[in-house]
Amino acid sequence: MISILKRYLKKYIGEIIGNIAIVAAQMVIQTFLIIGEMQRIIDFGVVEGNFDYILHAGIRMLVFTLLAGVCTVATSYLSAKIVAGVTTALRNDCFHKVLSFSAQEYNEFGISTLMTRTSADCVQIQILLINFLRSCLMLPILIVCIMILVFRVNVTLFSVLFVTFIFTIFLLVYFGAKSSDAFEALQCKVDRISLLVKEKLSGVRSVRAFRNEELEEKKLAGANEDAYNASIYANSKINFLAPLSLVIMNWAVVVIYFIGSKQLQAGMASISDLLVIFQYLTYFIGSLAAVPILINMIPKAAVSGRRIKELLDYEPEEKQKTVTKYEPVLCANGITEGEVEFKHVIFGYSGATDVIADISFTAMSGKTTAIIGTTGSGKTTIMNLILRLYEMTFGEILIDGKSIRDYDVDYLRSRISYATQKPMIFQDTVYNNIVSYNAACSKERVEAACDASEFTQVLEKLPNGLESEMSQGGMNLSGGQRQRLSLARTLAKDAAIYIFDDTFSALDAKTEASARKKIKEMLKGKTVLMVAQKISTIVDADQIIVLDRGRIAGKGTHKELLENCKEYQEIYKTQCYVEKEGM
Repeated sequence: MISILKRYLKKYIGEIIGNIAIVAAQMVIQTFLIIGEMQRIIDFGVVEGNFDYILHAGIRMLVFTLLAGVCTVATSYLSAKIVAGVTTALRNDCFHKVLSFSAQEYNEFGISTLMTRTSADCVQIQILLINFLRSCLMLPILIVCIMILVFRVNVTLFSVLFVTFIFTIFLLVYFGAKSSDAFEALQCKVDRISLLVKEKLSGVRSVRAFRNEELEEKKLAGANEDAYNASIYANSKINFLAPLSLVIMNWAVVVIYFIGSKQLQAGMASISDLLVIFQYLTYFIGSLAAVPILINMIPKAAVSGRRIKELLDYEPEEKQKTVTKYEPVLCANGITEGEVEFKHVIFGYSGATDVIADISFTAMSGKTTAIIGTTGSGKTTIMNLILRLYEMTFGEILIDGKSIRDYDVDYLRSRISYATQKPMIFQDTVYNNIVSYNAACSKERVEAACDASEFTQVLEKLPNGLESEMSQGGMNLSGGQRQRLSLARTLAKDAAIYIFDDTFSALDAKTEASARKKIKEMLKGKTVLMVAQKISTIVDADQIIVLDRGRIAGKGTHKELLENCKEYQEIYKTQCYVEKEGM
């Protein structure tokens, strides 16, 4: 947590110094000046019956009080500015770090914990910081001022107060540190709730279709119960600190009162000295009530800070190896032809055996290379490797003769247009969904992409055409319409390589045939990679690769594979095609 605060508070050194100075001035005014005036009123005004002195001293106290109020407003403004800036920067960095993750890195953390770390954990840091810049800065200065003043008035009473205070702080810090593990466990329970809520919201139709509402409610209730118990347990470790510290300090006040009364009887102390000390003690005890609250926040914020630091400093082993072995450079004109070559590529997901093994093929520029195979044979995985969403375990992938690891990742992806297996529609206008917020994409290009993807038919039915608003996830479109919108987005991007990952599955035969014909014409001269389940989608591809259990079982044209590839023949038969070509 300390390293996180250091990292983000550097920018606000000037404001922090100013805040400390103002807080110090406020405490000096409230302790030395205001309470000092009160003592002088007793000594020179009340005792001597000098009402003019009392009046003038009262006016001075009023001025000091107004100055203290101005200091309070100023420190509130500065602390709010610092906290808002730090929290904003922290959330932005967490969000951008998450955006930079590959799919493999998402799997390392899990989406639920990434959401919690970017939101709830940042809130914990925010709460601690705002209290630190106000109460925590004020308390040490206040305590030092009061200790000095009590020491100047009465050394014996100072000794009682000092020893009791040190003992109380020791107890607070000791028990606060021991509660850290409990709050770590609590945050894990919160991660679990985030995961379940996400699953229920995204899968609500499946839950209802299988009538599992009661089961899912029980699962979420169980997670809530676990978090409730963990919260009770964690807070029970520190909630007793506040009453304990007040009991100890109040007993110290009783002892001070007793000793002070004895000193007064013995003539060792004056009434004004004791009244001032009692005023200091009242101020001191009232301020000390905030200490347990701050101590309670520290374990929670420490856990959150550790989790955020783990996220921001995360560097996977694969990326570390890549950095040492390769030096990626931004290539202004690095990818032109878009020829893709796989050389003995092997890859396996974390905790799983190799998904693909010894994959070697070349996707020529200006040609269409199709990949077909049974579910789970590694078709989508190959596409993810080209985009470096995952890093290959062994082998090499070349684009225009250069390893993809030698290209800057952002540049590499800028030269590839990818239609995902599951269409992602954003809650925005159709136009922004298609151009993906790329100002360089012309309206003519968008219209051509809509025409090629057969999305123009859908636009004609929308109330405002390209400016029509899409609901979250594109729920105001059918599955086929969402797929056509995804195709339009892919075609609108000016790239060297176009990847279509089973993006024709929801289209009827007539629409699919028309779209494929127009897309082939529009992407003439480009490298096209196409994943498909249906042979009808890829029958006219220049090269078809058949995958079986992560390995290449056949390679060639449709006609060649029908003659010499057993696996392709089986797919062909299961899709109810007759031997005579009628496609």
